Amino acid sequence: MNKDQRYRDSQRDYENQIVMWDLVQFSKIYLVPLADFHIGAKASDIETIRGYIDWIKARDNAFTILNGDLMNCAGKDTAPELFEDLITPDTAYRQLLALLTPIKNKILMITCGGHEGMIFRRVGADYMARLAVDLGDVPYRPNGGMVGIRLGKSGHRGMFWAYAVHGWGGARTIGAKVNKVEELAKAVGNVHCYILSHDHTQVVHRLNQRVPPKSKISFKRPVYQRTHRALLINTGGFLQYEGYVRRKGYVPQDIGTPRILVEFKNASKGAEDYHLDLHASI
Repeated sequence: MNKDQRYRDSQRDYENQIVMWDLVQFSKIYLVPLADFHIGAKASDIETIRGYIDWIKARDNAFTILNGDLMNCAGKDTAPELFEDLITPDTAYRQLLALLTPIKNKILMITCGGHEGMIFRRVGADYMARLAVDLGDVPYRPNGGMVGIRLGKSGHRGMFWAYAVHGWGGARTIGAKVNKVEELAKAVGNVHCYILSHDHTQVVHRLNQRVPPKSKISFKRPVYQRTHRALLINTGGFLQYEGYVRRKGYVPQDIGTPRILVEFKNASKGAEDYHLDLHASI
């Protein structure tokens, strides 16, 4: 068994294990999920991809999750059209590795997309497992995974939880795409941020739920519900409006991805009410 296969098998053994990162040196981080590069496709916007990577590289407190379909992986019997791709999957992989190497220490987790999964199902080659190894044994969760990040401020600690999976199925309307990430929130509960890719459309919205308190529970005084707020993120893509997206009448895709700001802070100066403050921008 080669190194790539051993690594892939070891990560599958931990499918339910949360990827944990201790980043207490930061009270504020940016999480920029990257997906749907489709390296190898003629329409892949390499310059915009490079711009996002450079932005992450330039900031000590910026990190990413790689959420699938980073390669197009066209073959003679695949949905991506072989003769529209500029390069072979092996060449696309080398280009992808070169792009991501400058931020290899900022990649929190890698998942597998439908395009890479298609190659694995046909010939058993898992390019995303190989990428995880070549970037320094980045945690690999092919079917999606949960990430826990600990932040710190003034000796206090706070946990941020996120769940990312590449995505599934087809959807043309904004509502249908948003419904998918809401369905994900039904399957995986009690995290701060859900990240779904695949549909190449940037959408940011909240899911608010009334929940019981986590602490300070008393039987001698009133106990109150609280609001658990979660960010629901649909990431964009990096394909220009040409080829199959134009031919099939899809709406022009959003080029780029949302940027998530996570800050561990207290309500006012001197107060002990530390909490997470979440924002996302497109």
